[in-house]
Amino acid sequence: MVGGVECGCGCNAPSSTSANMSANYTGGSIISSGTCDKVGYDSEDMGVIVRSRIRMIRYVAFIAAIIYSSLSADCLWAQRKDSDAKISPYNYVRSATGQREKISDANIRIRYAFNAENINDKSTWIDEGQLKIAPDMTDYSSFFVEVNEDSLANWFDTHSRDAAYPPARWIKGFRPDYWIEYQYSQITTKDGVLTEWATMPRELDTENLYYTENLPLFNWQIGTDMATICGYECIKAICHWRGRDFTAWFTPDIPVEYGPWKFGGLPGLIMKVSDKDGIYTFEAVAVENGNFPIYAPRGSKYKLSTRDKVWKLQRDLNEDYLKTTGHSVFNLKLGEWLYSRKHTYTQLELE
Repeated sequence: MVGGVECGCGCNAPSSTSANMSANYTGGSIISSGTCDKVGYDSEDMGVIVRSRIRMIRYVAFIAAIIYSSLSADCLWAQRKDSDAKISPYNYVRSATGQREKISDANIRIRYAFNAENINDKSTWIDEGQLKIAPDMTDYSSFFVEVNEDSLANWFDTHSRDAAYPPARWIKGFRPDYWIEYQYSQITTKDGVLTEWATMPRELDTENLYYTENLPLFNWQIGTDMATICGYECIKAICHWRGRDFTAWFTPDIPVEYGPWKFGGLPGLIMKVSDKDGIYTFEAVAVENGNFPIYAPRGSKYKLSTRDKVWKLQRDLNEDYLKTTGHSVFNLKLGEWLYSRKHTYTQLELE
C-alpha cells in the first residue's frame, strides 16, 4: 500500500553518525597513505606515520562507538512515539459521532503524566492518562483522547453543515497524531478480570482488538522510604513484573488497590510508578472527586483476541510499521520506496 512521500532526513541516526565519522576519516587518511613513498621519508619516518595513523583510526573508532552507544541509549530513555505509526483521523470522527454507552459512574479520577520530559510542560508528555474508580469497576484511558473526542463532538453539533472538520484539533501532547498503544488502549477491570481494548493505527483501523485476563499479580516488597507526590505522602515499593523491575510510590491516604495502566495490588493508590531504567514512568498530577462517567469503547468494533497476539502485534507495529502493515513511503533523499524501516523499541511488558 502506497503511503506517501517523505523528505528522507533519516531515522537511523546512530548508524549514520558512526558511518559518517568513519567515512570522513577514511577519505582523509587512508587514501593519502601513498605519500609514504615520497622522497624524504625513511623507514623510521614511515613507521612513525603508520603507527600515528593506526592510533588515530583506533581513536576515531573509539569515539564513534561511544557516540553510537550514547545515541542508542537515548532511544531507550523515556520511550517516545518513534515509529511510523499514526492514528487514523477517522477513528476520532467515528468516536465523536457515535453514541456513547455509559457503563458505570466513577466518584474519583486520578490523572497521570506518562513519559513526561518536563512534568510542567504537557507538550512533552506522551499522554495524560486517567484512572476512573467506580464502586464496581475501574477504567484507565487517555484523558488527552477523551478531551479531543468531546471537543470534536461539540464541534459537529455546531457545524453540522460544514464539509471539512478538524479531526485532531484538540489533541495534546508530544507528536499528537502519532500512535502508541499506551495512549490508544482502554483498560478496564471488573470482578477480578482485566480487559484491554486496543485501538490500532491507520492501516489496521478496522482491526481493533480486545482480550481478557485475570488481574495481574504483583509481588510488591514495601519499604520504608517516603516521598511527597502530588501533595500526598507516599511509601516506596518494588517488584519484578513481566520482565522488568518496577518502583512504585503509593499513598495509604487513598485506600484503593489501583494505579495507572495495569498496576495495582498495594494498600493504597499508586501515585507514581517507573521501571528501573526509567524508560516508562507514570506520575500523578491531579486527584479529583466528583462524578466521572465510564463509557464503553467507541469507534470501530473490537474483535476478540488474546493477550499474546495483541502484545506481539503492538510490538511489531512499533518496531517496523511499514513491514507489519505492508505500507510504504517514498524517500526523496534515497530516491526509492521504503517497505521496511526499523525503530528501536522496548515494550513495557517484556514477557
